[in-house]
Amino acid sequence: MRAVLSGLFLLIVSHASAQNIEAFGVFGGFNFPLTVDPGLSKDPRFVGRFTIRATPVGFSYGYDRVGHGILLTPNYTQAGQKFIIKNTTGGEIGTRDVQMNYLSVPIALKLHINDMSFFRLSLVAAISPSFLIKGQETFTIKSPDQAAKLRYPAGVSVPTAPGYEKVYDGVFVPQLDKEVYVSKDKFNAFQLYAALGLRSDFDLNDDWSINFDGRANFGIFDPRKPAYIDELKNPSGPSDFFGNPGAADLYGQRREIFLSVSFGISRIIQIKQSFKPKQSTSPALRSAPKPRTSTNAVHGGMSKSKGKKKH
Repeated sequence: MRAVLSGLFLLIVSHASAQNIEAFGVFGGFNFPLTVDPGLSKDPRFVGRFTIRATPVGFSYGYDRVGHGILLTPNYTQAGQKFIIKNTTGGEIGTRDVQMNYLSVPIALKLHINDMSFFRLSLVAAISPSFLIKGQETFTIKSPDQAAKLRYPAGVSVPTAPGYEKVYDGVFVPQLDKEVYVSKDKFNAFQLYAALGLRSDFDLNDDWSINFDGRANFGIFDPRKPAYIDELKNPSGPSDFFGNPGAADLYGQRREIFLSVSFGISRIIQIKQSFKPKQSTSPALRSAPKPRTSTNAVHGGMSKSKGKKKH
């Protein structure tokens, strides 16, 4: 009985070891970002727009065992949504582009839904430290009749630069081409994302695998610096439309969310134990005579032959 249990245990261990897979790869993809900010939602000038941003390049390292695995996917990530700028009559005259580009290092745990020899589908939970490379918000305004009029809400400063003119029902603004409205120094250098999603790994052969990864990513912190947020909470800048102290925007606690989709290819290093025939512990089999080796093998020959039975 002990021999049977020992054999079963060795079989399980051998099977598990054969399923260990280590892989290195590259990938690319795209994001669908969403900037959640009550301040922008209350501002009549802005309406959120469907936005797609690229994840141009990333690298992956994965190690899978039976049932679970780990995955590292450092990459260049673009986040931040675009907003339509509307005039006082509801016409679309431009865009506000909220953009943050990060060097991200997601660290993920994979829980396998299945463990087929050539295909693995996994639930993925990740935490992603992200370091800001570029951050800014820009305005682009191009009105066909060269006369764009916006409705500035109470509490938002009206710029004093040339081309801005207050009238009774709004503010005329000049044509703008990617004018920086919020600069990089107003953004935090570090962000932390949490993510949940699915990943599939399809092995083409023993050497190569193709991968698909889809995740929902949630920013833990407001991407802007506390000092800039305080300026929005306590307006003390140039006057608003009604002559009171204003700020650059209406305050709202901001969170960045994006859905990421990526495709990649990986080089597999498959770790397997070398096959070793298991010897029985049965006394009857243990006492069986072993085949004699021919003298050819002793003197360097490669072949082995069994001794002939005498009659």
